Amino acid sequence: MSDEKSKIYGLDKKQTMSDDEELQFAIELSKQTFKDEENKRLSGVNDLIRFESPEEPKRREQIDHIKSLYNVAPPTAAPAPFYGFRQSFDDSSPVVTSPVFASSSLPYQNAFNFIEPPPRPPKPLSLRGHFPPSPSISYLRESPAPPLPPRLNRQTSQPTSSTPLRFSQPNFTLQRNELSPIKPFDISSSTSITDTSSSFREDTSMLLEQSSSSVSPYQPSTHLYVPYRMMNMNQSYGALLNGDLIDLSTMHSEDNSNVSLDEIWREFDPLYIKPIFANENNSNMPPIQYSYNKTPLNNVPGSTIKVEVEKQELTVASIKLIDSPDPIEVQMKKIRNRGLIRIEKNPDFFIAPTVDYMTTCADSLKVEVYRDHRWRGDTNSRATTCDINETIGFITKHALAWYEPNIEEGKKYGLKIYGLNQFLANDSLLGSNLYTGHCLLHGDDVKLELSLFEKDRRFSEVDFYEPWSSMKSQLRYATFVDKEDVEHTLEHLEQEMTSYESAFDEGSTLLISQASQKVKQVVKLLCKILHEIVPEKMYIEMQKYLAATTDEQLNQRRSDFVRELRNFLEIYCRCTVSRYMLPPLVQPEKAKEELLLHNDNIQIILNSVQSIPEEWIRNYSEFYLSLDVYYGTQALDGHSNRSPKKVQIDSFFPKIPLDLYAKLKRLKLCMYPRETRIIVSISGTSKVDNVETTQILAYCSVPLFDENSALRQGPYFLPLTILKKNLLKPFGPYPYIKDARDPILTMSLKVWDTDIYFPKVSVDMQCIPQDFSMLDLETQEYLLELIERQDPSNLEYDDQELIWQKRLYMTNQPEALPLVLSSLTDWSFVFLAQVYQILEVWAPLRPEIAMQLLLPQYPDERIRSYAVRWLSTGSTDFLYNTIAQFIEALRFELYEQSSLADFILELSTVGLDFTYELYWQFQQRVDHCSIDDFPYAFRCQNLQQKIIDEHNNSELRRDVKLQHELLSELDSIQDDLRSRPNDSDQEKLFRLRTRLGILDSKLLQNKVRLPICPSFDCVGIRVDECNIFNSNAKPLKIVFRGMTSDYAIIHKRDDDMRQDAFVMKMVNEMDRIWKSNNLDLRIITFRVMPVGFKRGMGELVSNCATLLEIQKEDGLTGVLNHEVLRKWLMKHNSSEFTYKQALDNFIRSCAGWCIVTYVLGIGDRHNDNILFTKKGHVFHIDFGKYMGDWQMAGGFRRDRVPFVFTSEMFYVINGGKTQTINYQKFIDYCCKAFNYLRRNKNILTNLLRIMVCSDIPGINADSIAFVEKNLMLNLSETAATIQFTEMIQNSLNSTSTRLNFVAHTFAQFMSSSSSFTNRDDNKLSFVPELYTMKTDGPIITVRALSFEKCFIPHKVYMYKIEVLRDNITVPSYIYRSFAEFDELHAKLRKRFPTFPAQLTTGSNMRSNVRAIAQKRIIDVQRFLRFLFSQSPEICHCDLVYTFFHSLLRDNKCDTYIDTSDMHPTNSCQVYLKVQYNSNKELLSVFVGHIKNLAILQTGQAPDAYVKTYVRPDLQNYSKRKTQVVRGTQHPTFNQDLSYEHFPSNFLSTRVLEVSVWNNGGLMDKHKMYMVCIPLLKLNNMPEDRKSNRILEGWFTCDKYI
Repeated sequence: MSDEKSKIYGLDKKQTMSDDEELQFAIELSKQTFKDEENKRLSGVNDLIRFESPEEPKRREQIDHIKSLYNVAPPTAAPAPFYGFRQSFDDSSPVVTSPVFASSSLPYQNAFNFIEPPPRPPKPLSLRGHFPPSPSISYLRESPAPPLPPRLNRQTSQPTSSTPLRFSQPNFTLQRNELSPIKPFDISSSTSITDTSSSFREDTSMLLEQSSSSVSPYQPSTHLYVPYRMMNMNQSYGALLNGDLIDLSTMHSEDNSNVSLDEIWREFDPLYIKPIFANENNSNMPPIQYSYNKTPLNNVPGSTIKVEVEKQELTVASIKLIDSPDPIEVQMKKIRNRGLIRIEKNPDFFIAPTVDYMTTCADSLKVEVYRDHRWRGDTNSRATTCDINETIGFITKHALAWYEPNIEEGKKYGLKIYGLNQFLANDSLLGSNLYTGHCLLHGDDVKLELSLFEKDRRFSEVDFYEPWSSMKSQLRYATFVDKEDVEHTLEHLEQEMTSYESAFDEGSTLLISQASQKVKQVVKLLCKILHEIVPEKMYIEMQKYLAATTDEQLNQRRSDFVRELRNFLEIYCRCTVSRYMLPPLVQPEKAKEELLLHNDNIQIILNSVQSIPEEWIRNYSEFYLSLDVYYGTQALDGHSNRSPKKVQIDSFFPKIPLDLYAKLKRLKLCMYPRETRIIVSISGTSKVDNVETTQILAYCSVPLFDENSALRQGPYFLPLTILKKNLLKPFGPYPYIKDARDPILTMSLKVWDTDIYFPKVSVDMQCIPQDFSMLDLETQEYLLELIERQDPSNLEYDDQELIWQKRLYMTNQPEALPLVLSSLTDWSFVFLAQVYQILEVWAPLRPEIAMQLLLPQYPDERIRSYAVRWLSTGSTDFLYNTIAQFIEALRFELYEQSSLADFILELSTVGLDFTYELYWQFQQRVDHCSIDDFPYAFRCQNLQQKIIDEHNNSELRRDVKLQHELLSELDSIQDDLRSRPNDSDQEKLFRLRTRLGILDSKLLQNKVRLPICPSFDCVGIRVDECNIFNSNAKPLKIVFRGMTSDYAIIHKRDDDMRQDAFVMKMVNEMDRIWKSNNLDLRIITFRVMPVGFKRGMGELVSNCATLLEIQKEDGLTGVLNHEVLRKWLMKHNSSEFTYKQALDNFIRSCAGWCIVTYVLGIGDRHNDNILFTKKGHVFHIDFGKYMGDWQMAGGFRRDRVPFVFTSEMFYVINGGKTQTINYQKFIDYCCKAFNYLRRNKNILTNLLRIMVCSDIPGINADSIAFVEKNLMLNLSETAATIQFTEMIQNSLNSTSTRLNFVAHTFAQFMSSSSSFTNRDDNKLSFVPELYTMKTDGPIITVRALSFEKCFIPHKVYMYKIEVLRDNITVPSYIYRSFAEFDELHAKLRKRFPTFPAQLTTGSNMRSNVRAIAQKRIIDVQRFLRFLFSQSPEICHCDLVYTFFHSLLRDNKCDTYIDTSDMHPTNSCQVYLKVQYNSNKELLSVFVGHIKNLAILQTGQAPDAYVKTYVRPDLQNYSKRKTQVVRGTQHPTFNQDLSYEHFPSNFLSTRVLEVSVWNNGGLMDKHKMYMVCIPLLKLNNMPEDRKSNRILEGWFTCDKYI
């Protein structure tokens, strides 16, 4: 062995080897070298690929020697084109063999460790292996397997796994995470690959050694996240890295690598010429030549390429800008109305929304019809009873017959909502109109107005047209080409260049120096005008031009400099929203080719980052780049650099030179989907307190194909979006440079010889749906379980395979479509036809489910087109209330023209209410997103303008302008009030009403449509009813006056009302789900309309009060009074019928809002944001804290209960402190509503997912996980019922809610400048209104008859009073306490000071005893005689008649008398749900409620519990029992008692014994009731698909003697 070999191998000279031993040693050494290199790369230390290293020559020598020992055979021919990185799972589709990569243990994977994923359904035994091939219709030819990843090329003869690389098995032991990383820079060791059979890479020259001394290791501490992750796609994203970005600045043309630097440059510039004047170029590498418009080269066989550069004498004067259309406007003109919506359109009228269910269960309704203000004569209404199934057109004909029998021909009439200009659709049913349900909800009759169906002329002809610019401020791209500035600068440059050449001819060194500096200054000025971008090639050519020594050099370099200057201007015009362009020097004549003909790779060069923010220069020392390729939310490829880049100032302005090259080898060009995006992100490293931190700074996202499906080629100037949150939104259109604050990335894509386009997909063959029942039962059950779970983001690989294989069997399962689409991961051209085949035969999706297909996981344009088609079938109520989500989904569209944009444009023609709603929904996004997401805000503004411009209503512009003026005036008023913070409340109120009085006079001249309710014509303001709310933001209460009704709003400034609007949208959606399932919870909703940046309006609900206001009626101690709410409801519902109705409203709405506040995690619940209407409805306001953002105080969480359910509410429901049947109804409403939401969880989560990128505070990926966790998706419905029942009891027993109420009440007391109580001296506290002699009739005589002991609920003595009125022969009887007589006396004396004191208070000792009551009745009789002996002014005043007005307790006083000795007459019943699962051999007995238990002999309610036995059972081994519920005749248990290992044959021979026991103590337990249920009844019940038999219902119990 030679000395050289011995030195290399570390052998002694004396040692010798045979040829075989030497070859074997070389092989082992090569393997060890590969392992060392691989370990270095995966260890995260110095992962930069350096092309100059101190050890590079030695290493190359070693590699060459090893290659010679290997005697490697010449490389084989390139593999055939592969059109897809994973095809279908059919037997006709190839399976890609790729290495299996372990799941990456990244930091983001444990972001939601508190979430327990729902249990997966048991997989059938027949499906636990590989699935057999299934016949399917496929006309796609088989293709060979794709090339293996170039970074770790394996021997194809020994594949380690048949699982495709992109389908590595997801790790489902990880906690759920709603985010997917764009790419963490550091790939942990868990992604390492062990393969002892691996050989060297084919390109061994690219496997370079890392130099630990050259750069410091980069360990980033942050990662980029994008929402809408799909864990099955991106969990092993680290394995996608083909290699790091190649640093071209360290690579020389003389390198002996397979791909030279010159060859790389020629891929990006066909006219590239190797620089000859190397000594004149100070750069380490030749910068790219921006020659995008030049004629491409013809390929010449051989190792060299001959380039012919056209010799043209170019001058600055030849650079002339010509007009060019705005690229965004060109796309906007393509948006059109496609006529998808089939309902009748009335673009000039307001049409009331309808729903797809009946808003009432009644058969008929009372309808009152009025004539609107345009009719003359009688304005009285006509009442009639209408069937809910009658059409509005039929009712209109009847109303016309009453008022106008002789109708003029040609006139059309309709029915409007009373007080609004909103017509009911003639073809709609009375019961399906949302307004009908609104009237019934508030206990009102349906009031309609008969009106002429014609346009209302509001303005003169002169005022019809309003310029768009005069309506509101406009968003514009601040960066564009100013033709005048550019041409003046070019003229100046031409003059200075002429001066320089004159000085050059004279040969004066001083003049040359001065003239050259002026040329540089003018060029710098031009770059300053063009966003401080300095192309390196242009700068070098300028330097060469100014350094010329001969006339020949001067002429040649002048042309080169002008050519680069021209290229710079041409690229800048193309990358900005400019109306100018530069014509190409030579018109390129490139042929067009389909994408399928190209089997090479995408190549990208990141040149530099320019126009750097000063903050980056000041705070960050090093920068790193990451380049990723995405399809929707699915990562396709990725590269990053580990070599730090620093800011340099070697030209006019600071820049970050990159010179990073990436060749995306994972996929061939023909395999990329049409909606592929290139995402480049930049991060910076800063050093604070000797600690280095790295954070993401900015990113840009570019579609690979343009709007014409053409592949992007050549250089681009791309604006980087600066991140304010560590959340990426790589969606939306191509990014144009918007303003001077944008950092600019100069990036170049490979230039091909042809224009490459993505071909149109046509479906030539139609697939044949299969019968789902033809599948075996196990497969059917498993697929149905997957469909019920509706979780496409967490599908396992086997599940994906099964779903795609059985797709044709599920075409009649609409909800399965998202799963099927998520199971296909190859969206390249050749697989789109198979997807489109099934779309044509798939059963239509419900609009609520079709919303899911608008998420960015499904970027395919035809998929989204089908989604829009299904959405268009929704009811008008659904379409109207989902407008905000439609507009949010616009941000995910790749181009301005899309099916969704067409659909939104068509929505504006449905009715004027849609038009105004769209306008203001767009406006709030324009105002909120103009800084952080300018392209989306600009897209919204363009579509907003298009809607206004193309609308048929000529008065729309004027109305919108008046709305803006009204909002500006309200903002001005609020600013004026805030400008004087030291003014008193009275002074502020005076100034408010003064300004509103001026505004009132303006509204009288021009009616204004309110943005929150545009169908309401505002003609003035009720100034006296306006006020200022006592909160931090000082919102205004404004009451607008209409023609026949009023509309009250709250106007807020500097408060983000988008949160409240979104919560109300979720509440509306929940209410729609409940009503669709025939569960009406009487939910009160109200309109919330954000109209700009942190400002908006909210509808005020009338006839309501906060819990604090109700408690204040009882003084400061009212917050501790459990009876105060019940008394308030009784006071406002004086008849038995109205109180029962109010109680039913209370029970239902309280249950609904308990569910709403729990599921959405609404916090900061105190007694000032829980409201109650006089009709009994409960509702909440102020949703600033939600989605788990709990209110904190002193570092402690104030919201300690899942929802607010207090003792005040419990007392109202039960009529006292003892549990009744009403409480059982309340629990049933809660549990039913909760389970309905669980069944429709995708409807709720899809709304959240669409809004994740909206920047609404609190709406993010965590909120989706929060809602899913609260829905308890891992539990069965029975288990969820049990869990929620426990939460109700925990909320009721919690003391934290009471402490919150007390703290808030005390804070309001301290800040209140007036009296804290709400007591009115002109009203009685126990009667809500004043009554007079006119309303109730004159009183003739009043007598005190007796007194009775009552419990309301506490003991009190009531005096029975007989009242005899004029013209009424039968007297009425009322019951009043002595305290109420005392209140009447005190208020009479306050109103009439001369009224003497005639009522004594009695004893100072115990007053609530029978002896004192007997003495007081004499005083009461004396007081009544004296009262009616006074003058009529006193004895017949409103206070007296209000006192003697009959109340609810007077009509039903016996219900308040002590009835402890009474026994229920109904028999005892128990609610049971007996269920048997034959697969698990499990018998479960769910014990729900018991009603009508008997009172014990002691006069007390029993402490009940339930025992169950399975008889015969002599040893009582089958005994199960529930917990004890104390002190009630109607206990609720909601507990499950189970029997495991229960054979099915026992069902025919066993009896279930259920007994009710009283827990009277250790020695005093006795059985009260018992019922026996033969399990044979359960055995006779049908078995469902989950092998369950269920026997459910109320069972009558026999009393045990």
